Amino acid sequence: MDFFEAQARAKQRTTRLVVLFAFAVLGTIAASYLAAILLVRQAAPHAGGSLHAWWDPNVLFLVSGFILLVAGGASLFKWFTFRAGGSAVAESVGARRIEPGRATPDERRLLNVVEEMAIASGVPIPAVYLLDDEPALNAFAAGLTTGDAVVAVTRGTMEKLSRDELQGVVAHEFSHILNGDMRLNVKLSAIIFGILVIGLMGRGILYSLGRGRIRTGGGKNKGGGIAVVLAIGLALMLIGYIGYFFGRLIQAAVSRQREFLADASAVQFTRNPAGITGALKKIGGYALGSTVVSPKAAELGHFFFAQGFRSHLGGLWATHPPLAERIRAIDPQWDGKVFEPEQAVDITRENFQTAGFSGQRLPPTEAVRRAYEAPARVPPPVAPTRIPFKPATVLADMGTLTSAHFAQAQSLLESLPASLREAAADPARAPVLIYGLLLGPAESDRNAARDLITRHAGAEATAILDALRPALSLLEAAARLPLLQLCAPTLRTLDRAALDRFVTTLDELVHADGQVNAFEFVLQKFLTRQLALGQGPVRGVQFDSFSAVTGDISIVLSTLARAGDTAAPAVANAFLQGVAQLPLIATSLSLRPAGESGFIELDRALDRLAVSSLPIKKRLLTAAAHVIGYDGTVTVAEGELYRAISLAIDCPAPLLGAA
Repeated sequence: MDFFEAQARAKQRTTRLVVLFAFAVLGTIAASYLAAILLVRQAAPHAGGSLHAWWDPNVLFLVSGFILLVAGGASLFKWFTFRAGGSAVAESVGARRIEPGRATPDERRLLNVVEEMAIASGVPIPAVYLLDDEPALNAFAAGLTTGDAVVAVTRGTMEKLSRDELQGVVAHEFSHILNGDMRLNVKLSAIIFGILVIGLMGRGILYSLGRGRIRTGGGKNKGGGIAVVLAIGLALMLIGYIGYFFGRLIQAAVSRQREFLADASAVQFTRNPAGITGALKKIGGYALGSTVVSPKAAELGHFFFAQGFRSHLGGLWATHPPLAERIRAIDPQWDGKVFEPEQAVDITRENFQTAGFSGQRLPPTEAVRRAYEAPARVPPPVAPTRIPFKPATVLADMGTLTSAHFAQAQSLLESLPASLREAAADPARAPVLIYGLLLGPAESDRNAARDLITRHAGAEATAILDALRPALSLLEAAARLPLLQLCAPTLRTLDRAALDRFVTTLDELVHADGQVNAFEFVLQKFLTRQLALGQGPVRGVQFDSFSAVTGDISIVLSTLARAGDTAAPAVANAFLQGVAQLPLIATSLSLRPAGESGFIELDRALDRLAVSSLPIKKRLLTAAAHVIGYDGTVTVAEGELYRAISLAIDCPAPLLGAA
C-alpha cells in the first residue's frame, strides 16, 4: 500500500466516522425528545396516552436544534482549536517542545532518531515534544498534514528505552504520520468532545443547583421549578454520557484496527523487530506501563503508542489491542516473558518522584550510558555524477521506508560536519547557515553576498558565516537538502520579526545576480513552504479535474526535462517519457519553451497543484519520476528538484537512488 492508497483509506475511514457520528447524534436527539415529552406529560398529566400525545413536531424541532447547536458547535470549537496543527494537540496535554540547540544528551538522542526517520521518508522533520511529568512509557504523533506534524514522547519513553527500542516507537508514530491517521485522530477527538459537552452541561446544571446558583423564583411554585431544573439536568447528563459511552466505543474501535498496521510498518521501516517488541515488553514490565497521568489521556487515548488510560470497561473502551497480541503479531515465538526492571517501585508506599521517575535526574548507569551512544558511524556517501534510478519504484517507496533509505539517511547525517549540525540546531546560526549555502564560487559574488547579509542581519551574522565557511566547503552535494530539513524546525522557533527578516534576506540573496538556478529554487521553495505549513493549516482541495491543471503539469514536466540535459533531443525524449504516464491528457500536454517554463512559472504551478486532489498528485509525481529517470539515472540536482516538488505538494518523497 503506497502513500496515496493509505491517504485514500484514511479518507474512507473519515467518511465512516462521520456516518457513525450522525447515528450517535440522531440517537441523542431521539433520547432527548423522549425525555422532553416525558417532562411535558409530567407537566400536563391529563394529556392521555394517545399517539398524538407522544408526537409533537414543535418539541422535536426545539430538541433537534438544541442538540445540533451544542454538539456541532462544541465539535467545531475543538476542531478549530486543533487546526493550528500537531503543536496545539501536544501543548494541550502539557508537552514541552524540545529546542534542538538546548537539548540534553538523551533529548539529542531522541531528536537524532526523529531526524533520521524524517530524512529517510522524505517528510519535513516534525517538531519533537516531551511530556516532562509522565514517567510511563508512551508516545504519540499529531497533526493535520506531514508539514505540521509533531512527535511527542513521555519522559519515561526517552529515559527507559534503548536507542533501538526508541527507534521502534518513533517508527510506529511515523506510520501514523504517513498513513493519514493523524487527521482522523483530530476529527475523532472533536466528535467525542461534541457528544460529551451535552453531558457536561447536565452535570453543570446539577452542580449549580446543588450550590444554590440557579434560582427558580419564590412562592408556591418554587419546588416545582427546582424539580423541572433537576429533571432537565439529570436528563442532559444521562443522555450526554450515554452518547459519550457510544462515542468512546467508536473511538476505541477506530483506533485498535490501526495499531497492528503501525507495528508492522515500524518493523518494515527499521528492519529490527526487537526494537518495537522490546518497547512493548518494557511497557508490560514496568508498574506504570503506558498509563499517562494527565487527565486528558482518555480524550486523546487514540493518539498514543499504547493504552494511555486504564479502561474500567475491559476491552470495550480500550484504544489499543492487548500487549501480548501486539508482541505475538511481530514475534510468534515469544515466550510470554516481559521486561523485568532493575529497580522495583512499591507504588503503595513510595512515589515515583522519590524513586527518580518524575523529572528528577538520577546518575546514569552504565546501561543507560550505552543506550545513549549513537549507532556505529558509517562511511560518508560518495556522490557520483549520475545515480542509478528506477522511476517505477518511486511511488511504491513513497509513504514508506526501506532499510536502504534508512541507511542512506544515517550515512548522509553522519557525513555532515559537526559544526554544521550544531548551527542547524541554533536559532541564531541556522539562518546564517542557509545564507552560506547560497554563496557562489566567484569571489566577487561572495563579497556581494556578505555585504547584503551584513546590511540585513548585522556584522555578527557575517562573523558566523565566516566561521561556517570552511565546513560548508566540505559539504557533499547530496547532503544539502538533508541539512535544509534539519534547519526547518529551528527556523520555525524564530519570532515573526526575525522570520520576516530571514525570508527577505533569503529572497535578495537568491535574486542578487538577476537569475535563479535549480538549487536556489529548491532551497527557497522548500523553506518558504515548510515555514508556511508550520504557521497554519493547509487549504483544502480546490482542483479535482486534470483538465483544470493541464497547463501546470506541462510546466512541471518541461522544467524537469531541462534540469538534466539542455540538448533538444534529450529534453524532448525526457518530456515524452513523462507524458506517456498521463494518457488521458497526453494530447493536451506540450513541451513549453524555456522562457515559459522557468522557476517563476514552476512556483506558480506548484501552488495550484498543492491544492489538487490526491489522484492528480499521484499521476504528476509518476510522470515527473519518468522525466528525470528516462535514461535510468538521476543527478543530485534532479533528485533535489524532484523532492522539492514533492514536498511543495505535501507528498513525502524518500531519498532517490537508494540501492
